[in-house]
Amino acid sequence: MTQYVNEKVQKMEQPKIAWAMLFMVCILAAVYALFVSRAILNVVEAKAVTSEISLITTKVGQLESEYLAAKSSVDLDYAHSLGFAESKSDTIYIAKSGSASLSLNK
Repeated sequence: MTQYVNEKVQKMEQPKIAWAMLFMVCILAAVYALFVSRAILNVVEAKAVTSEISLITTKVGQLESEYLAAKSSVDLDYAHSLGFAESKSDTIYIAKSGSASLSLNK
């Protein structure tokens, strides 16, 4: 009788183990697919960011050349024609912002 019960228990456990292993394989395959899809999305995003960086670098270069051209065109006569005048005072005013300073001098 004991042998009969042992055989029945073993027959009942084997399908459970098989289903559990099949379930684990499915879970691992789904996790693998998720990781692969994330890796592909990261590569695509990296290419997009790289192209955006190159566009921004080009724009910064254009702005720098415009700045240098504007800087070289400004002189004292042009500033006087815009209404600027030289300061008659030697006092320099510096506005302090509300944020904390990084130095120990206050």
